[in-house]
Formats: sequence, structure tokens, C-alpha cells
Amino acid sequence: MNDFSALGEKLKDIRNRMGLSLSEVSSMTGVSKTMLSQIERSESIPTLATVWKIANGLKIKFETLLGYTSKQYEIKDIEDMVPLTDNDDHILIYCIFPFSPITGFEYFYGIIKPGCNYSAGHHKNSNTEHLLISHGEIELIVGSKSYHLKEGSSISFDSREDHKYLNNGEVDAIAHFIISY
Repeated sequence: MNDFSALGEKLKDIRNRMGLSLSEVSSMTGVSKTMLSQIERSESIPTLATVWKIANGLKIKFETLLGYTSKQYEIKDIEDMVPLTDNDDHILIYCIFPFSPITGFEYFYGIIKPGCNYSAGHHKNSNTEHLLISHGEIELIVGSKSYHLKEGSSISFDSREDHKYLNNGEVDAIAHFIISY
């Protein structure tokens, strides 16, 4: 089982620094007080959607909850990273380059497995999502429009719109997400 204790500790630290009770965080994020408490105590592994809800509700960057280091030069090996997963492990997201106020973006590496039907909702804190498919293919739905992205295809869209990722193929799709703020 993956160790998400750092996420719970980080959430509790952020909540305490902001002077917020669990009830206040619950009403800001739409995540139940019970779930927030379980996450803080590392008794529950949150879904990707739940982590986004918490980040959006607290008006903090997604990567802030993950507590990644910010060394100037650091080689990151994806095998050493713990992905956030959702949709019954049909989507795995790795935060490769966390948000920096200098760059104004964060970069995620994603594996979208066959059968994935993941609704990302919308991101209140970001402006644009840039998506590149480097392997396989997916269908991206933004609002009411559908886009077929195959290997080598890319798209930029307003990340504040509801969007969904589908993989109806037979192979994993590798996606690169750049979220700009």
C-alpha cells in the first residue's frame, strides 16, 4: 500500500497555519469533516478529485498538499514517486514539476489506462491546461465538445471548464499535463 501520511500531515499543517477548523475546511472544500479528519490521520487515501477539491477550496496549489521539495537541481525518478490515482486506478498522475511562482505552472505525467472515464471537473485556481499525448490515444471532453487526441497530438483549453478524459483503446495512454496559473 502507498504511504500517503505526508499528505495528511501537510493538510493538517496548512489547516492549522490558516487557523481553520475541520468544519471550516469542510464547508470551503465540499469534503466532509469526517473524510478530512481521516486524511489528516492517514486513515483514508483521498482520490485525485478529493485532493483537487481541497486545493481549490483552500485556494492553494495542488502540489502544496503533496509537500514536494524544491531543490534547484534534482533528478526525479518516476519509480520513486507515488502517483495519485482515481477512477479505480484507471488514471495515475505524477506531479513532476510542482507549481513555482517564478514559472507560473506545474507539470504532471499521467498514465490513462484502457477503460478510463475520469471527470476532472474544473480547476478554479488555474487558467489553462496544456495536454500532450505521447503514447496511445484518448478522448478529451471539454464542456460539451469532444476532441480525439492520438499520439503526438496536443491541445490547450480553459481548465476552469469541466473536462473529462476517456481511454476507449486497448493500450495505456501517456499524457503530459501543464497547468498554468
